[in-house]
Amino acid sequence: MKATLKITAACLSLLAACQNPSQKKQDFIPGTYVQKSKGEYGMADDTLIIKHSESSNYHITQRTTYQAIRDGKLLPKKHKVRDFDAAWDDTRQELDETTTGKVYHVDPEKDMLTIKGFAYHKIR
Repeated sequence: MKATLKITAACLSLLAACQNPSQKKQDFIPGTYVQKSKGEYGMADDTLIIKHSESSNYHITQRTTYQAIRDGKLLPKKHKVRDFDAAWDDTRQELDETTTGKVYHVDPEKDMLTIKGFAYHKIR
């Protein structure tokens, strides 16, 4: 009897540890991500809010604050808000945004996603 319980417990532990990698990534996607950048000509704060909508589809709101730098001085801030829809591609394990064609690579282990080499860190 004890052996049967140990085997059952071991099997359940193994099943819990072997969660589908695709599902793990999809479960990670919804949330808020931030990215800050600064260059010679400006600085920007970018926030992505990703919400699961239905099936393998997601809604993305991008909020960007940009401040240009001219002659070493910061110009007034400019704000932009854009909305996008995206779909999870199970084969490639990535989120494909349907309007501009951006591809979102998800990395739950690092709490981040990347778009064209720009890393966004998940904050919640």
